[in-house]
Amino acid sequence: MDKVVERAGGYCEVCGKVAQPSMALHHRKLKSRGGKDSVSNLIWVHHSCHNLGTHSIHNNPEYATTKGWMVGSWQEPHEVPMTRPGGDIVLLQDNGNVILLMEGE
Repeated sequence: MDKVVERAGGYCEVCGKVAQPSMALHHRKLKSRGGKDSVSNLIWVHHSCHNLGTHSIHNNPEYATTKGWMVGSWQEPHEVPMTRPGGDIVLLQDNGNVILLMEGE
């Protein structure tokens, strides 16, 4: 998923800190919910942001859903806005691009 890593630009797509040698690809629409390996459905994150940390996506699914880091089984990831580090709200596209919906602080 080179386009996902390229889109992240060397940073975790959740916390915004510099990427580490060991990163995870997170499915916004979980595979158990029918999620695919599409670029709009994947975000590049630290393992602690994914499922190891106290405040990780999988340990806080309600919060992750409000940020668009998780989406429901009935939703299409490319249609669900996601909050990026810095507060920009974007739509992720399958070609690796993002559509800016609202600029953060």
